[in-house]
Amino acid sequence: MKKIVIVAFVVTILWILLMTFNPLYVISGSMLTGALVLQHKFPEMKGALGEWQVRRLLQKLDTEKYTLYDDLYLTRDDGRTVQIDHVVTSAFGVFVIETKHYNGWIFGKETQQNWTQVIYKRKEKLYNPIWQNYGHIQTLKSSLNKEDMKSVFSIIAFSDQSTLKIEDNFKNARVIQFRQLIDVIKASHVRVINEAELTEINRTMGSLVITDKKAKKKIKKQHVQSIKRERKQTGRTTKKKLRQNICPKCGGELSVKNGKYGAFYGCSNFPKCRFTGKVS
Repeated sequence: MKKIVIVAFVVTILWILLMTFNPLYVISGSMLTGALVLQHKFPEMKGALGEWQVRRLLQKLDTEKYTLYDDLYLTRDDGRTVQIDHVVTSAFGVFVIETKHYNGWIFGKETQQNWTQVIYKRKEKLYNPIWQNYGHIQTLKSSLNKEDMKSVFSIIAFSDQSTLKIEDNFKNARVIQFRQLIDVIKASHVRVINEAELTEINRTMGSLVITDKKAKKKIKKQHVQSIKRERKQTGRTTKKKLRQNICPKCGGELSVKNGKYGAFYGCSNFPKCRFTGKVS
């Protein structure tokens, strides 16, 4: 609905400008239209820029030892799709890379559902990228028909403009910045996949790559729509549970508490459960 309103507003402005045909109005209107489009598309553009930067870095790897696959769309067992930013295959392991083009301070623990991005005094939540990439890896293993494969490594790569306020000592992933990516991959130098298995993996990976641009565009659109529907449904469920004073994370009882920034919902199972919600 928001998108339709924005488009209608832009069309109305352009129609008025054409009717008046004043060069100054046309320039001003063009700048306004550009600003609106940029604001609407900025998150998508920012993510694409991060993936492009990482792709450029990964293309520097020795192609005789490493094979790179970008922007993969795989189907889960439940029929939904997952999007994997980058996969690098080699005799030293398969590296699944989740790109996060974020700035500001990044806080998070492996056991937390949500991590925090802090820019000055503004805080934003992001879903735990280690959990996110774990789901990607499980889908990739299933697609390769290698559910028991051990030599798959998770890498979360944050932008160099970010400051990681975390220790890189996670059990199930490396959490690093773009500039560390090549060194982290090359640090694995023990052969764990034999030549025949690697050939089989690359053959299957090649079949997972969507080369038809129209088909890929269609799948990407469906993937984005699916995510939006899931988030909307999650939002409805969370609001319903808040109204019932039920913690949507652990099922505990919620109560209204007062904090530095005003009233909020807190879980009775704190500190084991750290869920908080806005009081509307």
